[in-house]
Amino acid sequence: MFSNGFFVLIFVFITTSVSWSQNSEPEISEIFLLCKREKSVRWLRAYKLENGKCKTLYSKEGYLQVISSATYFSSCEGVLQSVQKNIEEGGFKCVNTAQVSVLELE
Repeated sequence: MFSNGFFVLIFVFITTSVSWSQNSEPEISEIFLLCKREKSVRWLRAYKLENGKCKTLYSKEGYLQVISSATYFSSCEGVLQSVQKNIEEGGFKCVNTAQVSVLELE
């Protein structure tokens, strides 16, 4: 009987420790990159929607385009990183911007 109780105590301790370590990093729900080359400016944004899905947006020469829509944020992040790589190979320098204000026009 003692060994079963001891096993349960150890199991609870291990699962609690694992859940605490997994929650120690804040969950990323939005990435915004501002990319510049001389006078040209482009930006990329990946963000989570209220339903848990995500979108990736790309703005080039004043035109905004949804370039991906997915179930998992990691998929949108992958698309963003792929486009970032392509435009940086074109001479743009991209900077991750922490705070973003978005104004939606209709």
